[in-house]
Amino acid sequence: MAIYYATLKSFSRGKGESSVAAAAYRAGFDLVDTATGLYHRYSHRHGVAHHQMLAPIGSPNWCYDAQRFWDANEAAETRANARVCREVEVALPHSLSDTQRKALALDLGQLMVDRYQVAVLVAIHAPSKEGDQRNHHVHLLMSARKVDSRGLGERAGLAFDSRQGGGAKAIRELRKAIEGVINAHLERAGGTDRVDHRTLRAQAREAASLQDFARAKELSRQPTKHLGKVRTAMMRQAKRMGAEGATPSGSFVERIVSRRLQAAVLTHGVPEGHSHQAALADRAREQVGLAHRSGERTTAAASTYPSGERIMPTAVPVGITRRISRVVRLARSTGRDADILNAESELIEQWLESQRQAAQDSLDMLRSVGGIQIEPQFQKAYTTLMCRRVDSYAANAFLYEDTERLAQAVMSYAHAVVRPQRARLAYFSARAKLSEHEVTSKSREAARAKQRYFRAKAHITKRAAALQVAAIDQARSEMVEASVHLDRTFKIEASPAVTSPSMLEDGDLVQTEKHASGELELRPRAPRPRI
Repeated sequence: MAIYYATLKSFSRGKGESSVAAAAYRAGFDLVDTATGLYHRYSHRHGVAHHQMLAPIGSPNWCYDAQRFWDANEAAETRANARVCREVEVALPHSLSDTQRKALALDLGQLMVDRYQVAVLVAIHAPSKEGDQRNHHVHLLMSARKVDSRGLGERAGLAFDSRQGGGAKAIRELRKAIEGVINAHLERAGGTDRVDHRTLRAQAREAASLQDFARAKELSRQPTKHLGKVRTAMMRQAKRMGAEGATPSGSFVERIVSRRLQAAVLTHGVPEGHSHQAALADRAREQVGLAHRSGERTTAAASTYPSGERIMPTAVPVGITRRISRVVRLARSTGRDADILNAESELIEQWLESQRQAAQDSLDMLRSVGGIQIEPQFQKAYTTLMCRRVDSYAANAFLYEDTERLAQAVMSYAHAVVRPQRARLAYFSARAKLSEHEVTSKSREAARAKQRYFRAKAHITKRAAALQVAAIDQARSEMVEASVHLDRTFKIEASPAVTSPSMLEDGDLVQTEKHASGELELRPRAPRPRI
């Protein structure tokens, strides 16, 4: 039975997302974002059956080069909250052969090209070895702007952003068009399966109106729910541990699970988040956040809750890491991964997003100050922190502590690097304010301006500069140590990079480099020294 699945997703720079990173992840190769100098390395991932760039007729040749096109697409957007690309993910019928699925995926990509006049990266993903072997799907990554003979032009897909129901109508029309392409390929293959983009309720009503009550009863089932990467990884790990002979626990685990589930329904007394202690903790966290946004350094001794718990001066939620780590160790020791960890999957998703946000905040902090060059050590740490280690979420101990340690080190390094530049800016501002007053003036405003001037001047002396350099060196050393430790302890097993033969035949569209092992990988251009 063929199942219809098609979703539309937008990538926004305001959320810390990058079209270069999205293209590298979906195609399974290495790309470099020349705007930021960051490398996105995904040649180690497996499961990419085919990838290919499509563009409208008459487009420049560089639109078929993934490295050049997505780099230009990212540079074309100048706003901080710009939409950089869109993606349509479509399930491919399992009943088709690999050749037929490839033809269907390319036709779906061509549908996006013809419909919206955009360039599309078609990336076909094969099912995971441990997952459902029918899970063939294709990622259609579309540029945010139209493409013509001159390159990137005006905004594309404006119908999706229409108000008063216009966007929902455009999505329904696209889903119907995708249904037509899939059914045409299924009919061409000689099968009897067909897909329907409508909801199960709408299909059941139509079957009942046609007096096909057996079909209506079959369609009255509850729709399936997308589990997500984290929950799927946990379920697989729980199944793997059960196969290795892990013995499920008894009533202790069951009491914990039932207590967690009932906590969402029953409340007794004052909720934990509304207590006086929680209010004091929130106030302390806000004060630390304001201090760091203003460029001040808060010591570890001062950054504590009233209860004595240390406040993490990063975007990482306080206390969540410790809680997740305890739950994971409990699940591993009892073998009840699916019961306990599934109840915490939403919390883990939020925690993972906070780690990525910490890395993105650090990058934005460095980019906000002109003249700062991003060092290779930061690039490596950034890539390590952004990498998803799904297989270790429920299996390895201390993953969360080590990941948060790297996030803190990255944020500390960013603060240390921008602090001298902010000190100089504060000095120039204080000097300008002082020049607005008369030298012999003894007013209260002049005295305050003079006090601010001498205070700012003390932060740019030779002694202060030497201390700042030492702080940068120490922060860099801690960041490198945390990055190397995380990579070594939770190493991702590399697999041969998948390079599409058709991409190399037509005009050598992808630059490749052959290593001694015989593998081919993308060789990115050297980044421009922009920041």
